[in-house]
Amino acid sequence: MSVHWLDLVVIAVYLGLMLWLGLAFSRRASRDTGEFFLSGRSLPWFVAGTSMAATTFASDTPLVVTEFVRTQGVAGNWVWFNFAISHLVTTFFLARLWRRSGVTTDVEFCELRYGGRGAASLRLFKGLFYAFITNVVVLGWVILAMTAIAGAFGVPKLVTLALCIALASLYASMAGLWGVVVTDLLQFVVAMGGAVLLAVKVLQAEGGLAALRARLPHLIDAAGEPAARMAPLTGFDWASPGFRAAFLGFLVAVLVQWWSWKYSDGGGVLIQRMNASRSERDSLLGTLWFAVLTYAVRPWPWFLVALVSLWVYPNLGPVPADHKAIYPAMMASYLGPGLLGLMLAAMLAAFMSTIDTHMNLASSYFVHDVYRRFLKKDASERHYVRVARLTGLVIVVLGSLVAWQSSSISFLFVFLLQLVAGAGAVFLLRWFWWRITAWSEIAAMLTSLVVATLLNLANKGDWFGHHFAAWEIFVLNVLLSALVWVTVALLGPRETTGRLVAFVARTRPPGRWPARFWPGGERRPQGVTGARAWANVLAGVALIYGLLFGAGQFFFGRAARGELLLLAALAGGLWLLFSLRRETA
Repeated sequence: MSVHWLDLVVIAVYLGLMLWLGLAFSRRASRDTGEFFLSGRSLPWFVAGTSMAATTFASDTPLVVTEFVRTQGVAGNWVWFNFAISHLVTTFFLARLWRRSGVTTDVEFCELRYGGRGAASLRLFKGLFYAFITNVVVLGWVILAMTAIAGAFGVPKLVTLALCIALASLYASMAGLWGVVVTDLLQFVVAMGGAVLLAVKVLQAEGGLAALRARLPHLIDAAGEPAARMAPLTGFDWASPGFRAAFLGFLVAVLVQWWSWKYSDGGGVLIQRMNASRSERDSLLGTLWFAVLTYAVRPWPWFLVALVSLWVYPNLGPVPADHKAIYPAMMASYLGPGLLGLMLAAMLAAFMSTIDTHMNLASSYFVHDVYRRFLKKDASERHYVRVARLTGLVIVVLGSLVAWQSSSISFLFVFLLQLVAGAGAVFLLRWFWWRITAWSEIAAMLTSLVVATLLNLANKGDWFGHHFAAWEIFVLNVLLSALVWVTVALLGPRETTGRLVAFVARTRPPGRWPARFWPGGERRPQGVTGARAWANVLAGVALIYGLLFGAGQFFFGRAARGELLLLAALAGGLWLLFSLRRETA
């Protein structure tokens, strides 16, 4: 497959615009680390939320979604659908608290919530882990996706890696977070526009929605199940091993996984935007806007293209690596000169919005939580910005090495989810339960890392004569880690009263905080808590899943079901409208 000169012109114009925007914000970003990492804490909710959605819409996203649809059906995407619940809990319980905390990073929070050597040790460990492990793996799969896209057009993997390093380093190191979020707005529009354009052109060429609906009964995924199913289960047959595995995996996804992952309390990218918002209300509304865009708006153009690809490119087998090149192949097959360039620019937009964010975020972890805290405390602000830019370059080079050694985007995605699954409950409970300590959080993270790594190695080496499914690794990791961290929380050293009083005075959290930790001895959580907050979460679930699955029912020609789901979405949306109007800024 080749690229027309007109496509190259479109791509060049887009890249020129992005680099110009990076230069426009470079002087502002160079002032200090507050501007470079948090945009001066002045983002309105619409900008913050769209930036969250843009940065989680990477060039790998349509590729891995296509893998899931082709190998496990639309239902295979429950591996990330369930995170809508997590993000709604973050929205209504934690978004205000994060903005209220005043921290620069979620790692700095360790020394707000905890004290002593435990807090310092935890901050150092998490700063290094999040900078050089978590963000490097994320960059690895994002860059791997770009090599797959470029490879479909004959560009060698090594050349793609070199171009990715050069482009990302030049752009992200200049702009800081202000440049990142402003360009995220444009990049999200371009990336979504490209996804919709491809879906429309594919459907037009293949006979429209009517042709898709006629073929639905015959579209089978690599597991031999109907690819268009939106629920993992097509019947009830407990005697079937396949049914039991799908049923238990689905239960783990909706009941366990959403609170047992590394971003159970928001996570680095979202927390960075929450803390950069201009007010607590902007933090809450921005996170809600992100959840709606991510789960209700983005997915269906990708799903439709993936479903059509099952009859255009059939019989690739069950190996995920076989499927990652299908999305770029569909681009090349259905888009002519100019339009293909626009689509490639859209994929570049998705790539850049994620790369620049994770370079900036990883730099903030290293500079703010390791370098400035433990190595060089009294340097100038411009010195720290220079170190941040250098760190970003190191991070993207390491991410490129991960991409060079990897072949499956979906494996990296799932493995990273498993890696810290055992600590997810601690990340949430530390806001609500005073007995959580720095040592219990350290114990949870270390146990989780060891268990996830050992179980994946056991699968590779067939140590136990049993291949652990992804959901089994999640459950075992959560249970074994909980056994360790709960023991440490209950039997280990307690947090000092002075530290907990300062934390409660700053954040005014909900939960079971004894009166002795509250100023004046009177419990006064600030904001919406308890039953009303949970009602908001349930309304958000109705809104997001109603829109997501209601749209699918209409695409598949099931109007009656679609109307019921959209009515549920309307009810959830109205509840949130009236509930949020009652809140103060």
